Amino acid sequence: MKKSACLKLLCLIVLAIVSSQPVSARMPEGETVPALLKVTVFTDRAMIAKEALLTVKKGENIIRFSGITQNLVDQSVQVTLMGQSDLAISEVAVEETFLKKTDQPEIQKLQTRLNALNSQIREVSDQISVIGSENEFLKKVNPFPQNIKVTTADMESHARFLEKSLAANLARIELEQSKLRKLDEDKTALENELAALISGKNKSKTIVIHLLSNSARSGVKIGFTYVSTQAGWSSQYEAKGDFNASKIDFNYFASIWQSTGEDWSDATVEISTARPFVYGNIPELSPWYVDVFTPHFFKSRSIAAMDRSNAPQAMMAQAAAPVAENELKETEIQEENTSFTFVLPRKVDIISDGEPHRVSISKSTAEAKYLWFTIPKLIQNAFLKATMKNPFAFPLLSGPVSVFFDQKLVGTASINTPVLADGELELSLGIDEGIKIERKLVKKYTDYAGLINKETTVNFEYAIVITNGKSKEITLDLNDQFPISRNEKIRVELKTPKGDEALVNEEGKISWKITLAPGAKKSIPVKFSVSYPKEMNVSGL
Repeated sequence: MKKSACLKLLCLIVLAIVSSQPVSARMPEGETVPALLKVTVFTDRAMIAKEALLTVKKGENIIRFSGITQNLVDQSVQVTLMGQSDLAISEVAVEETFLKKTDQPEIQKLQTRLNALNSQIREVSDQISVIGSENEFLKKVNPFPQNIKVTTADMESHARFLEKSLAANLARIELEQSKLRKLDEDKTALENELAALISGKNKSKTIVIHLLSNSARSGVKIGFTYVSTQAGWSSQYEAKGDFNASKIDFNYFASIWQSTGEDWSDATVEISTARPFVYGNIPELSPWYVDVFTPHFFKSRSIAAMDRSNAPQAMMAQAAAPVAENELKETEIQEENTSFTFVLPRKVDIISDGEPHRVSISKSTAEAKYLWFTIPKLIQNAFLKATMKNPFAFPLLSGPVSVFFDQKLVGTASINTPVLADGELELSLGIDEGIKIERKLVKKYTDYAGLINKETTVNFEYAIVITNGKSKEITLDLNDQFPISRNEKIRVELKTPKGDEALVNEEGKISWKITLAPGAKKSIPVKFSVSYPKEMNVSGL
């Protein structure tokens, strides 16, 4: 008892000595889970804003925000103290970290499923081997002893039995092999999913903030933002034409994708047309040198090594199920100094799967001028096209356009260069089967003239026949061409059309504006000749 009492007294003395020592201003590193505040998506990356409530002590506090995407751009991290003047940040650092296996329940779940699949594959493979061995046994066994006379009926009976048994076993093998193929497909898909998950979640980054505080208190709000690659958005459009009303309903969508490794759950999302990190400095001209050409050899870069930021448009052109829209609210459009920002009216979930998530940005109706267009030398069809002005107060960026006409999808066009606000946009609405176009060679003959310097003249005559099979008048933009000489000894003469019958440019293009009444038919002649010295061999004819 005395020994036990002495031990207790000694422990009390040690505890009193330790508690009397001054507490260091540096607190242990603390892990804090921040809340997702907002995501601003650019065309080739995204800026994520988060915030957290902290309890701090007087002196230096080390705050760690772990599990941040490995695609974080280190120099992009910014920390704000929400106007709290008694706090100061002494250092911000980014560390690369590795996740523990215990932190990856999704990976463990997939691995368990993969193990179960491997077990099933072994069982089916064993069953196929057993059936195969049974077939080999049936083929080799002799049911008739050598000292017994075998009749023809016995032989036929055994042959029928053998045939029936082998056929049944082959059917069983085919069934098992079908199961095996399906299991192998499931295994491949599961292995790919597991590989993608491991590569995306094996590494992460941690933002470490050294925070100085004048006093100990709780409820300290801290915010931070960072930029991540492997995210972006592209423009998609829907144009719905109404010929009778001479208008087009134009819908503007954003197709958002991300494979950062962080899911954006119930997130406030803004879409920006700005391009950060592009021409951050004003470009300057470098000297332009001219020298003797020396060939250089380059190693080709694999597709896998290409920058992911060039991939979203090909991926987003794939059909994606549109996210349900909130019809009570519209997207807020904010004009910045050098860009536009679209604030979505509701929170969305965009998981880190690289798949496109389509959201509506804006919709409007524009007056349209409809015109038929044809180049019968290339294709003997008439295309309907619509010309309209950009109905929005912001530019239309490059992207695919799904074109609908008379409530039907007629094709996919594209905006290849940005269209400024109030700029003009031209859309092809597909082939109009109600208009018949024919281009045929009517006559081609050669004349020879001159006694000493003989000259060859080749004459061409074409007819372009247009038939309007529609119940309404049409205006057709007809285009054809005649050859252009690149040698002074070769003379080309356009005989028809002449004067103001059509527009003719220096490149040999001929354009007509033709109006046809319902059911009307018209033939347009094109005549020209090419003259050159008889001994000359002319190409292009």
